[in-house]
Amino acid sequence: MKNTENRVATTITNEDTYLDTRLKKHRNFWGSKLTPAENEIMERHIEFLRESGAMKKILKKGDEAPDFNLKNQFGDFIASSELLKNGPLVVSFYRGSWCPYCVEEIRALNTFYPQIQETGADLVVVSPQSFSRTEKQAGEIHLKYNLVVDNDNKVGKEFGLVYEFPQYLKDLYQGRFNNNIQEINEGSAWELPIPARFVIGQDRKILDVRADSDYRFRPEPLTTINFLKNLNN
Repeated sequence: MKNTENRVATTITNEDTYLDTRLKKHRNFWGSKLTPAENEIMERHIEFLRESGAMKKILKKGDEAPDFNLKNQFGDFIASSELLKNGPLVVSFYRGSWCPYCVEEIRALNTFYPQIQETGADLVVVSPQSFSRTEKQAGEIHLKYNLVVDNDNKVGKEFGLVYEFPQYLKDLYQGRFNNNIQEINEGSAWELPIPARFVIGQDRKILDVRADSDYRFRPEPLTTINFLKNLNN
């Protein structure tokens, strides 16, 4: 890997597990922090997403990606059609700044963003959280890429990612974590996207999809970077 001022290569010991090493700490922490009953509720919903067919609704490789035009952390509208004129586009959906797993993912993507750009691609990260939260989070992390607001999960729904909270999960999020998802998103419903990462070609065809009903696991940045590099071979 080249050594440039824009990279932190000297501090990365293993790119293959860069993100998961950080996610594992949260899995261990929350696994021990939550009561057995609370853990059971979380596991039940993850299993529900697996068994209910929710994953089958997600757009697949070869499908045409929906266009979007969403406001970023600076209040500017970012159009996918404009970004695709310059090369492939990585579109990553995450839940919000309240989710520690999501925070780790967008930090990791920020670290590896220069490598994504070197492949000729760009990155947009999409969240249903409010603009004020998006602006605050992007400023605190000094994000280099566009973090955009998907009001009421409209784009997430077009990608087939969005699910509505069952009552038992609402009760846990509000009672245990003090998180009212509808208020956090300034939305009309208790809804979130399944975390997912898409690579979209300039013809709008989806080239790669990485999604998991278990929000505690995310694809490594290097997995996406290697895929992008192979497109040029």
